[in-house]
Order: sequence, then C-alpha cells, then structure tokens
Amino acid sequence: MDKKNTSVTRDGRLTKGLQGIRGRFFADGNMVRLSVIMVASFVLMAALNPSVFLTSKNFLSMAYQFPEIGLFSIAVMIAMLLGGINLSVVGIGNLSAIISAYTMIAVATASGNNGLAIAAGVLAALAVGLICGAVNGFLIADVGVPAMLATLGTMEIFSGIGIYLTKGSAVFGLPAGYEVIGGGTLIGIPIPLVIFIVVAAICAVVLQKRKFGLEIYLLGTNAKAARFTGINGKRDIVLSHMMGGLLAAIAGIIMSSRTISAKADYGSSYTLQCILVAVLGGVDPNGGFGKVGGVVMAILTLQFLSSGLNIMRADSYLKTFIWGAVLIATLIINFYGNKSAEKRALNAGAAK
Repeated sequence: MDKKNTSVTRDGRLTKGLQGIRGRFFADGNMVRLSVIMVASFVLMAALNPSVFLTSKNFLSMAYQFPEIGLFSIAVMIAMLLGGINLSVVGIGNLSAIISAYTMIAVATASGNNGLAIAAGVLAALAVGLICGAVNGFLIADVGVPAMLATLGTMEIFSGIGIYLTKGSAVFGLPAGYEVIGGGTLIGIPIPLVIFIVVAAICAVVLQKRKFGLEIYLLGTNAKAARFTGINGKRDIVLSHMMGGLLAAIAGIIMSSRTISAKADYGSSYTLQCILVAVLGGVDPNGGFGKVGGVVMAILTLQFLSSGLNIMRADSYLKTFIWGAVLIATLIINFYGNKSAEKRALNAGAAK
C-alpha cells in the first residue's frame, strides 16, 4: 500500500472514530443537556459584562479557583455511584493539608532541604487521605453504618483532629516553593488546572473503562445482583472510599498551597457545593449512574455563574438562590428527559 492510500485509510479511521465519539455523546441526553446549560451560562455571563468576563485575567482566575472543588466533587460522585454519600471530603482535605504542613515544617527544619520537605509533605497528605477513606469504607462496608451517618461522623472526627492539632489556628511557615502547586503555571497553564485535568481523566478511565469502575456502577444499580455475579462488594466499597479520600487529599494540597497555610475550617462551604455539583452533573443519588464528564461540565457551569456574579458584585444570597434554581431546573429537565427517553425506548420495543 502506498503512502497516499495509507493516509486515506488513517483519515477514514480517524473520521469513523470521531463520528463514534460524537454519536455516543449525542446518544446521552444528560450530557447534551449539561453542555447546553454550560454554554448558556457562559454566554449569559459574557453578555452581561463582556469587558471584564471575556478577559484572560478572568479566565486565569477561574482556572485557579475551580480545580479544588472539582476534585472534592468527583470524590463525592464516587460515593454517590454506590448509592451513598460522602460528607467528609472537606474534612479529609483539611486534615491531610494540616498533617502535610507539619511534616513539611519538620523536615525542612531538620534537613534544610525545601524540595525534600515538600515531597515528604505531599506523600504524608496522600497517605492521610487513603487512611481516612479506608476508615469511611470500613464503617460502611464492614460495620454496616449507613454512608450518610458514617461520613457525617467522620467529618466531625477529622475536623476535630485538625482543630486539636492546630488549636483552631492556621498553620503557617510552609517551605518556599510549596506555593507553586496552587499558584504556579506549567507552560503557561495554571498547575491546579493541569492537576485537575490529569486526575479527572484518570478517574474517568478507571470508572468507565476498567473492571473496578464497572463493579462500582453495578453495586450502585443493584447490590444483590452484584453479589450474585461474584463481585466483592465490601472490598470495592473500601477501595472506592480510599479513592475518594485520595482525591480529597489532592484537593487539600492545592487549597493549602494556594493559601500557603492549612486550617481545619478551610472550604467549609464546599461540602454542600460538591453535592450540588455532583447532582447537577447527572449523578443519580440512588447510585449506578453518572459520569466524570458530567461533573466537569457542572463545575464549569457553576464557576461561570459564580465568576459572572462576582464581577457584577451580586449579593451572596442571590448567588446561592441562582445555584439552587439551576439545580432544581436541571433535575426537572433530567426527570422529564429520562421519562421521554424511556417512553421512546418502550415504543421502539413495541414496534419491533
């Protein structure tokens, strides 16, 4: 085969691949609706104040703001896929950041090497996130505590440990260079955004392309059926909460790096916002349905609205009202959209 024919073949494969991706996207009514809402939010905020909203400074600011809450939201999503909830993600993030801060200060003081201190602090934060997630998973899977009650309790425990360690104050004196994680750039792209894109992509692959992710969806859809297929439900619940704890720890690292400090009550308003983002992103609170892509579009939608309202100096109560209105509108649209899809499927089955 000559080079020209080879090129034609490759172009044909690429075209078919793109058509397949486009077909799968438009086949998912929820993703289509989310994309319309996201674009509409962007256009509305841009139209209200284009001279400020449509600037590189504003886009850069948004790129630094949403990754941490985006990671918390994906952590909540993973728990919701199982038909539960995780109210402790912010507590895990703050406790991870506090342990990380003390570790960095100790290592930097002992060795004088800031790079080594930062590496040790990051590893300590990730370890704390995994341990906290394992505690949640153990309480839910092995002890049998309902997810809402288990994570509500651990939220208080993790926050309480953080307050005890810091005496309620913020931890300062972090080594120079740590602020790059939350405030630096990589080839002109904010590092928090790079971290979010990489982590979100990994989570999407794990949840939608790997056996572990498929087992989580099946557990959330029908736990009894999952057990009959031989799935180790307890193991998957623990691992999924460890995964959520790891995501929360990464968010905590970004948050503490951005503020160059750590405190037990940072991001205290994030918990409800994360639930809002997950539900807005199409995650079924009953479990078994939801995609990382939907959560990403939901967090972008809220970030566009938040940024636009901040530019217009809107009252915080108005912002809360608009977020709630968007959530309710999306739930109504999704409900009737799903009903319509079910009706079409039934009609198609009857026609056959």
